[in-house]
Amino acid sequence: MNSRIVSIALVALFISRSLTADDVLVLFEKARENFQRGRYEEAIECLDEFKGDAAKDLDPVKVALLHLEAQLAQGDVVAAEETLAASMQDRESAALLAQRARLRFGQGRYDEANQDVGAALAIDGDQLLARLVQAQLFTEKGELKKADEAYRWFVRFYNQKQPADAESLVLVAQGASQYALWHSSAQILDFCVNTVSVDALKVDKTYWQAHLVSGRLLLEKYNKSQGRPELKAALAINPNAADVHVELAKSAVGDYDWDEVEEEAKRALQINPRSTGAFQALATAKLYFRDSDAAEKLLADALQINPVETETLALLAALRMLQDGWPDPTRWKELVGHLDHIADLKLADPTRCEQILIDVATRNPKPGIFLASLAEVVDMFRQHSVAEPLLKQAILLMPQLSQPKNALGQLYMQTGQIDAAKRTLDEAFKADPYHVRVSNMRKVIKVLDDYESIETAHFVIRADGKLDKLLARYMGEYLEEVYPELTSLFGYEPEARTQIEIYNTAKGLSGHQWFSARMVGLPWVQTIGASTGVIIAMQSPGSMEKPLNWARVLKHEFVHVLTLQQTQFNIPHWYTEALAVRSEGYPRPVEWNALLLDRVPKGELKNLDNLSMGFIRAGNIANWNFAYCQSVLYAEYIVKRFGEKSLAGLLDAYRRNLSTDKAIPEVFGVSKEDFEQGYRQYLDAIVASLHRTEADSELNPSRVERAYEKNKGDPDAAANYARLMLLIRKRNEAKSIAQQVLKTNPKHPVAAAVLATLYYREEKFDDAISVLEPAFDKEHPNKRILEILMKTRLQQKRAAEAIELCELGKQHFPDESEWWKGIANAAKMTGEHDRRRAALETLVQIESDDPAPRKALAEMSLADKQYDQAYRFAKLAIHIDVLDADIHRMLAEAFRGLEDYKRSIEEYEIALELKPKAVEFQLGLVETYIAAGRTDEAKKLVDEIFKSNPNNERVHELKEAIK
Repeated sequence: MNSRIVSIALVALFISRSLTADDVLVLFEKARENFQRGRYEEAIECLDEFKGDAAKDLDPVKVALLHLEAQLAQGDVVAAEETLAASMQDRESAALLAQRARLRFGQGRYDEANQDVGAALAIDGDQLLARLVQAQLFTEKGELKKADEAYRWFVRFYNQKQPADAESLVLVAQGASQYALWHSSAQILDFCVNTVSVDALKVDKTYWQAHLVSGRLLLEKYNKSQGRPELKAALAINPNAADVHVELAKSAVGDYDWDEVEEEAKRALQINPRSTGAFQALATAKLYFRDSDAAEKLLADALQINPVETETLALLAALRMLQDGWPDPTRWKELVGHLDHIADLKLADPTRCEQILIDVATRNPKPGIFLASLAEVVDMFRQHSVAEPLLKQAILLMPQLSQPKNALGQLYMQTGQIDAAKRTLDEAFKADPYHVRVSNMRKVIKVLDDYESIETAHFVIRADGKLDKLLARYMGEYLEEVYPELTSLFGYEPEARTQIEIYNTAKGLSGHQWFSARMVGLPWVQTIGASTGVIIAMQSPGSMEKPLNWARVLKHEFVHVLTLQQTQFNIPHWYTEALAVRSEGYPRPVEWNALLLDRVPKGELKNLDNLSMGFIRAGNIANWNFAYCQSVLYAEYIVKRFGEKSLAGLLDAYRRNLSTDKAIPEVFGVSKEDFEQGYRQYLDAIVASLHRTEADSELNPSRVERAYEKNKGDPDAAANYARLMLLIRKRNEAKSIAQQVLKTNPKHPVAAAVLATLYYREEKFDDAISVLEPAFDKEHPNKRILEILMKTRLQQKRAAEAIELCELGKQHFPDESEWWKGIANAAKMTGEHDRRRAALETLVQIESDDPAPRKALAEMSLADKQYDQAYRFAKLAIHIDVLDADIHRMLAEAFRGLEDYKRSIEEYEIALELKPKAVEFQLGLVETYIAAGRTDEAKKLVDEIFKSNPNNERVHELKEAIK
């Protein structure tokens, strides 16, 4: 029997007989429990029975207050006002007056609320709710000294009166915590969260309001690991607490988790259709996606409930900026700087946004909370020049607020103003030592303090002087090389030098952890490189397990700097990523093709409305990769259908602050629907051209295991299970099962591939061939069979057969790089110089992070005395591994061949720093000294080499050459 039926049955039982005093108490407690559990209608049904003599044994104010709370929880303001009016006809009650003050405050009726507060406190000076509303009224009027004293009152009250009931304790926590926040009192704040709120729950385990207060305070410190569980605990008691759902929605805004924002905010509105916080959360989401019409409607609904609520007006001001254009910086600073004496400002023809600020300042000369809220919204659009004056003025007008200090410090970090960030974050930490992101950012600054800087004409590179100094030097060279190309391509040059920060392992944390803390103040982000549009940060390749083409990353991120600054950050995420990836110059990855084959036929695609969220809330690495894939294909589709110049046209449209909906028809001359339909057809055509590889299908371990257990005699199920065992390194089991399958069917490709792989790893190449040949179908080859067969022929030195297999692989599986690697290895065996070079050059184009083909080409070019080509390929190899001494040796030889002796000597010296005892490098340096005419240095060095290598023939030759 559910709770509602129980409540109705209980009411019916009481109606059937006269209510005793005990009955009344039981019924009231049932009503109260229903309210605390979120069963508001049932609570009201119970309370409706207290009429006439039925209520004589119960305090009518308590009944009215509970009735009122249940009505307000559902947004039934009319009924709540009627309850108040009826209850206040025959009695003066401080509690009822306080409730009416709260109601009127929530409607923006501040004068009437103030009257009710005064009347309530005249009856009972310790009326807690009236005191809290009074403090909030002082804050809204800019009477900050009075507000501060009003919040301090709660601390004194608790110390003097030691209230014990849950409601009083939570009201004390609300007031005292605000005082603690304004005065950076960690002790009081901790006491509110860990003592007062906890005590309230000890008194009443259903008092979910205590969890709400704690959760809100913790989330304000960005302590989500503790804050969100508090909110969830509140919902476990009362799943219909609209205020809790609003707090969860606001928390999700900070994570750009717009799905959760919408889910929680809409749930709040289902419970309470007058929840302004829910409207604000939904409006923030609409603003983020620049859906001005939807945001306008939501904010209008919120303003109808409360026309002067701070958060709503901040969102409305941001909306007006999006609609009318970002404000002029000079005029904006002038306006914001006059908010505390707005009557003195003579501003001609104020814009709609400016008028909102003027109206707010007219009501409240110290609108620090409004300014901080508005700055937070515009910072979502990275409008730093708009946000910075707001935050500075918020700090000036309300220095007791920690939030604008935190935000300003993070803004300075985002814009590369490290010294200013340090000062501001230090102040923020004093005011708010528990703020997670502030703490992490300060640690990042301490790491940066130990870094060295390398400056070039257009860049400042900061890196660990011991670990990454060499890397920073080559990064500077590379960036200056590509600077003219990229700035010309995008028609824009940054006004200031771009800052690059390289994070390596330090103070017990990995390079990636420091990079993540630098970018978001938290320990993990998806990427290894990122740009704020002003600075670029990346994890040092030296701290990574696998090689990385750092030049590719830097080029990608610098394109973000150009496109974001050029458009004043109005470019959508998907488009700046599309342009950045295209600039890298590499073909579409094989992984993307697999995703296209899987998702396009299913229609599992993003469109222009939601593609940017594929980067922010990807969910998993495959979704994240597919967001990149789709973005690049949108750009390629634009070029194919509308021409290369149209890319610049779309960029210019965003520079002019057009939305995508308006930019598409203006730039391309077609409707957005037509554009999207053409894009989908373009994807279908790409998928039709791709080669599907059934052997590459991902294994679902649980599904494979179930299929095998169900029917071990099924050769397909057994072969897939053997493959699974191979993947998890259960080699003996994999071999046994594969052998059993092949006894039944020697041509089974999966089983043959498993067994041949095992033989290959054991270097039993003949055994591998004996398994592979029966399963090999030349007309319809299996990719894995073909690949293992090719590698085995290479191990057997049967180069011609390996090349033939590679050519077959290129025909059937052209996206794979293994065939080019095979050809390069086989051609080296056969001495086919041109074939090997062609294969290696292809690998350079398709394998961005592999230095091997670049090094091989550099060596071949040196042997052919093609020194310009040797330099080119060695430099490409340095872009992946700057600590490879042999690459520096190759660069040194190339420079010597090009008669650039100064740089040749520099590269030999670097090679010897990395590998001090390498005689080959020392001798090469001697040869460069001789070629440069620096005979004395050559003689000195060769004599040193002779002492430890007296029998080295080349040493003797060089000594003779010097004579």
